[in-house]
Amino acid sequence: MHKRHLIKLILVLLLIILSACNMPNGSLSPAEQTAIIERSVAETVAAGPAASLEADDPIATDTPDTGSGEPATLTPTPSITPEADTPTPSNTPIPCNLGRFVKDVNIPDGTTFEPGEVFTKTWRIKNVGSCAWTSGYDIVFSGGDAMNAPSSVQITSGTVNPGQNVDVSVDMTAPASEGTYRGNWQLRDPSDVIFGIENSTSGFFWVEIKVKEPAPPTTNNVNITLTSRGQVEDGLDVRTNANNAGDTSHDVGLQGFVTYDLSGIPDNATILTAKFKIVDHDVLGDPFGNLGCLRAYVHNYGTVGYEDFTGAGATGSFVRFCSEAELPSLTIQTMNSGGIAGLQNALASNSFQIRLQFKEKHTNGDGVADVFRGDFKLSIAYETP
Repeated sequence: MHKRHLIKLILVLLLIILSACNMPNGSLSPAEQTAIIERSVAETVAAGPAASLEADDPIATDTPDTGSGEPATLTPTPSITPEADTPTPSNTPIPCNLGRFVKDVNIPDGTTFEPGEVFTKTWRIKNVGSCAWTSGYDIVFSGGDAMNAPSSVQITSGTVNPGQNVDVSVDMTAPASEGTYRGNWQLRDPSDVIFGIENSTSGFFWVEIKVKEPAPPTTNNVNITLTSRGQVEDGLDVRTNANNAGDTSHDVGLQGFVTYDLSGIPDNATILTAKFKIVDHDVLGDPFGNLGCLRAYVHNYGTVGYEDFTGAGATGSFVRFCSEAELPSLTIQTMNSGGIAGLQNALASNSFQIRLQFKEKHTNGDGVADVFRGDFKLSIAYETP
């Protein structure tokens, strides 16, 4: 705004003020009013540019009334200088050996197994360290329930680079008793230094299973008849159509052989009791009176031959009959622990073979045949899981 325009504006304002206000001691004369105006204009001109109002100057606002008659003091808003947003550098190095648990590939926590059940646990582990894992790295059992697992298992036969995952498996066996079982595992480097898992507070990864209460065993009873037979006359004859035991009229000893097929009994069965029961029989002469007690032995002969004839005084029989009267006795027929063990071992091959002989002597030398001719069956009680 030009100076002359400013002066005109001031004059106008002064005239308005003077005409509107009641001045003390009455109204001013025209001469006095003119003098006041001229003085104000002169002061304004003398003030120079600093007193001029430019168009872009801020507009003054009224001073707020505090209600006390005194004008309120306005506190200017402080100017805040923003701080520079400088990121703080991180100097934490990545360790050489560090793993991260990714997931249970199988057997999640709480999986239930039968007592003694075999299973394979697999974990997925990520290499989050700065060193590659080679064939020298293992996982190692670190406490809890081992569940028949090895103490360590190789992680890889190749290389697991930083950032890569690897699946590691361990063969285990569920315990025999009901309950919850947990085995802890860690990682080990080629220098036998143990290191852990970054996302596990304990540093472990683990397998946790439940073993349910074993079901009560099922008891079974079975009768098994012979499937083949044989007879050896000491040094003279081998037959497959008889199983006689005693001596001949030529004073030569006889021994009988019988085979039973156990394929009807499961291989995982437990033999509880067994009896060697007489089915039928007859005798020539007096074998029990002249030769002693007839005994039965476990004898895995395969195909009977001369070499299977066994000398007098043999030991290890599982039953013995010392008279015809004892043949039907259930007490006498009951097999001892040696016979039970023989049956248990025979489950794998399904073939149980027996030799029949008079123990004390082969012949009494009287030129008379003393022979037992009989047929037996097995009566077996067993249980299965």
